[in-house]
Amino acid sequence: MLRTKELQQIKDLLLKMKKEILADLEERIKSSDVSEQRVIGDIFDDADLEQSREFNLLLTTRERQKLKQIEQALLKIENGEFGICENCEQDIPVGRLKVMPFTTLCVKCKSQQESMEGHATVSVGEKG
Repeated sequence: MLRTKELQQIKDLLLKMKKEILADLEERIKSSDVSEQRVIGDIFDDADLEQSREFNLLLTTRERQKLKQIEQALLKIENGEFGICENCEQDIPVGRLKVMPFTTLCVKCKSQQESMEGHATVSVGEKG
């Protein structure tokens, strides 16, 4: 079970991560607005711009996923459910939570999940 001090440190880390992601997204949105107003260039400039937009969209999707995980972790802290593995219901070690504060699985369960996902990928690949 997490002590109050450790829980507060993790909560502070989650809030810092959230703030950084939101600031980065805001900056990217501002720079995107500026690039929209540029004078239309040659086909190579347009291709570079489109590739950049696609890359930013991908990052934004990943960051949205991370924000969702952070929000869920903060909610679990508020509800007193934080730091418990969703699979085996054992306490997740504090060291793991400090490195990845929005994790929902202990190392053992995460390894099992990745192993099963790896086998599913191989099985699908073998059928094709």
